[in-house]
Amino acid sequence: MWYKDRGWDYFVKYIRAIQVAFIALFLLLFLRLFQVQILKGFTFSERSRDNYLKRFIVPPNRGRIISSDGRTVAATYISYDLVSQGSLSAKIKNDVRAITGVSLKSMEDSLTRSLKKGEILKTLIRDLKGRPLIAMASVINEYPGLRIIKSPKRFYPHEHIFSHVTGYLSETLPDRARAMSYSYPGSLHGKSGLEKTFDSYLFGSPGGEIVEVTAAGDIIEVKGRVLPSTGDELSITVDSRLQKKAYEAFQGRPGAAVAMNPKTGAVLLFVSSPGFDPGAFGDDAAKVSFMMASPEMPLVNRIIQMKYPPGSVFKIITAASALNESAIDIDKKIDCQGIFKYGRMDFSCWKEKGHGEMDFMNGFAQSCNVYFYNTALETGVKNLSKYASMMGLDLNVLKDIQGELPTVIPTPAWKKKAHKRAWLPGDTINMGIGQGFLWLTPLQMALAVAGVANEGLIYRPYLVERIVAPDGRIEYEARPEQVKQYNLREGVFKLLKEAMRKVVTDGTGRVINIEGEEIYGKTGTAQNPSGDDHAWFVSFGGGELDDFTLTVVLEHGGKGAAVAGPVSRAIWEEYIKIKNEKI
Repeated sequence: MWYKDRGWDYFVKYIRAIQVAFIALFLLLFLRLFQVQILKGFTFSERSRDNYLKRFIVPPNRGRIISSDGRTVAATYISYDLVSQGSLSAKIKNDVRAITGVSLKSMEDSLTRSLKKGEILKTLIRDLKGRPLIAMASVINEYPGLRIIKSPKRFYPHEHIFSHVTGYLSETLPDRARAMSYSYPGSLHGKSGLEKTFDSYLFGSPGGEIVEVTAAGDIIEVKGRVLPSTGDELSITVDSRLQKKAYEAFQGRPGAAVAMNPKTGAVLLFVSSPGFDPGAFGDDAAKVSFMMASPEMPLVNRIIQMKYPPGSVFKIITAASALNESAIDIDKKIDCQGIFKYGRMDFSCWKEKGHGEMDFMNGFAQSCNVYFYNTALETGVKNLSKYASMMGLDLNVLKDIQGELPTVIPTPAWKKKAHKRAWLPGDTINMGIGQGFLWLTPLQMALAVAGVANEGLIYRPYLVERIVAPDGRIEYEARPEQVKQYNLREGVFKLLKEAMRKVVTDGTGRVINIEGEEIYGKTGTAQNPSGDDHAWFVSFGGGELDDFTLTVVLEHGGKGAAVAGPVSRAIWEEYIKIKNEKI
């Protein structure tokens, strides 16, 4: 035999090698068994438990947002989804298609989204309603693997009108969602507007069910249940009647309007046009894509996210600076022939034939550029910049809605740093009429106007009046907060107001001269280097109307009085009507 040929020693070595191999294999198996049973036993035990006990999230109802006149501007309604508790056969899918009329492709798409989100209950049909809902509900007991569940949906009754107030909801990135203690996978959170800033108040507390499932994912039994809690309710300062009137007055044209109570900072209307449909997010991807690609930029909040040259409304600042620094004699007349010559440069007045001789009151009321070119040079860039900042044009103080753009007040030092060029007299001339390097948001202009109306006192603008918990507890209540106070020499505010009143009674702003009412204003037509002029109109009330200031701008609108004026008048008339109804 072969071992006789190779010798006995070779045979013994062969047997011993086999023994060693078996021993090594046994040791490996023992070590692996020790690892699984002892070292990782707890981990596998917990994983085993997870395999048959699952938590199913029950979404909460998001809190309402209510206007100052009691109208609902954002609410939650209950829709119904058809969900699967386990695997679905082709027969069941075909039965559902026949009962509801929903296509198989739509159901497959919905199931795919559910699988991607890792949902325990796979959604077959979302927002089932009407006859299909009734038909499915009548036979649901014949399909033990199917359930009809309640699913909260956000609803915006006024759609575009309040879109930049409410904002919209969307799914949050997983990393950010994990940082929110109240969030859960797939939940919707505020992405803009009040929905974003006050998300933690509005969201509520999710409920849930602990369910026992098979390895295939089929639900066997509900082991426990926790009911969800509704979110808090936001009462806001915006009046729905004013908001609607202002939005309609824009007729779809791009622009912004913001009204405030200068005594408190309460925002009474907050319109950015065009608006958008906040309910489209989450359900209508095609509509969202269209809005995002639209050249009209409906998703941009023009009140705080667009900056414009202020044009002639800046003459309020130029006038205040000149008067307070005694840089001009208000009775001195300047002859306007339609052109102001400075060196080799010509600067035009908006009235080509000129205004003739203008003193301060008439120069302001008629918005004479030539008068203010002279005033700007007499006052100087140092004072123009100083008063622009002092009177609030660089304030960045809105908290209730995020995304406000900052404004830089131009100075010679700023120009040297930003443009590597020295400040020229022509820059001062342009700045005096609100042109050149100064660009600001409508809200910043509104704050400056509120400061003039309130004689140097500016309050933080706010939109949320109070937050109320479902049990009636007041979680938050707004209090007026002063953000700036400045003083002008005695009589300067009086002169400014007289000039702004003359704009309305005898000047460029006669369009808002409403009989029996005390309204002050200033028109503005801002030249735009990339298109048509922007139209401005700022105003505030006196007497019984001293709790209302209004700023209107129409993007590429043209002349301030001709275009922004009618919008302003429509809003003033609505406000006066509302105020009279309260008496």
